[in-house]
Formats: sequence, C-alpha cells, structure tokens
Amino acid sequence: MFKIKSYGKSEFAWLMFPDMKDPSTAQDKLLRWIKKDPRFHKRILRLANSKDDNDYTKEQIQLIIKKFGEPGEYDGY
Repeated sequence: MFKIKSYGKSEFAWLMFPDMKDPSTAQDKLLRWIKKDPRFHKRILRLANSKDDNDYTKEQIQLIIKKFGEPGEYDGY
C-alpha cells in the first residue's frame, strides 16, 4: 500500500511515472495532467504551503491519488 505523506514534487512524479528518464520530465507530465482540469488545479494550489513550494503536502497527495490512482495504478490520461 502506498504511504500518504508529503513528497517532493519530482520525487512523487517519478513514483507516478517510473519509466521516465528523469524526475523533472515526470514532474512536467504530472503538472500537465493536473492542469487539464482547471478546478482540480486550483484545489491543488489552495492546499500548497506556498506558491513556490517544491513539495506536495499530504493533502495534495491525497487529492492527486483520488483523481489518478496510486503510483502504478494509472490507466490512461
């Protein structure tokens, strides 16, 4: 079972996309997914500690997983 906690953005994105060559590419892809739904993106931003935060909060991770599934479970987007 996946542990819900705060993760660095690139760290979490790489967990979501382990086949990508580097964490920054995975981070870019995850952000594109999040931004496809403007309301979801706003919810994620509201839960951030700061605008320039390099980590996802536990609450942000919960929302992302609720929408896309745990790392390794994603089936399309």
